[in-house]
Amino acid sequence: MSKKAPAIMMKENMFCGGCGHSLFDRILGEVLTEMDICQDTIICSDIGCNHMFQFSMNVDVVVPPHGKMGAAMTAMKRVRPDKYIFTIAGDGGAYAIGLGETMSAAIRNENVAFFVMNNGLFAMTGGQMAPTTIPGQKTASTPYGRNFEDHGATIDVVKTMGNLDIAYLARCTITNPKEINKTKRYIKKALEKQREKQGFCLVEVLVPCPTNWGLNPVDAMKRIENELIPNYPLGEFIDKGAK
Repeated sequence: MSKKAPAIMMKENMFCGGCGHSLFDRILGEVLTEMDICQDTIICSDIGCNHMFQFSMNVDVVVPPHGKMGAAMTAMKRVRPDKYIFTIAGDGGAYAIGLGETMSAAIRNENVAFFVMNNGLFAMTGGQMAPTTIPGQKTASTPYGRNFEDHGATIDVVKTMGNLDIAYLARCTITNPKEINKTKRYIKKALEKQREKQGFCLVEVLVPCPTNWGLNPVDAMKRIENELIPNYPLGEFIDKGAK
């Protein structure tokens, strides 16, 4: 028996078949509903595939220029500290064009949250290399595979933010029910920390992109387990105030 979608999900998702964004949005919708904070939430939307959530989720949304979520959320939270302020962002928007704003918000320990979908490429614009593209991965702009000599090293947000004084830093995925439940728990924890005014939270979610990976949905999930997780280990890396 299928579980009924929460009322906040007002229509079917508009993502490609097997896309991880749709699963994340459903999980997020459940968390907001269970915490009873739908009416107190303002989502700061990045430009990209993640941007599509607002057409299926009944929630207030602000859309800043691409990658500027850290700056926009800082203003939003300072003007409306009573609201839950967070972004659904892509790895390209958060770690490439938006890296300065993302890091600045973290360094200031702003009381906002980043939920970053890491599929290892720029999906909406055709599957080009992103900061998170792993070594050897073929993309539209690295047809022979990414290599250090030509393209530099990848960005691992855990290594980049691991020594900052922030409230929460975690990485998870959605490859099976166990991991989905863990992702749901991490999202809820990040929002609870914002409610408690602990500061900056970032949860990175390893998600599949069957369309740009050239895989069917089942094999795309297997790729996360076989290739992405060895490069981007899962877990909670900063958990301020944890007992």
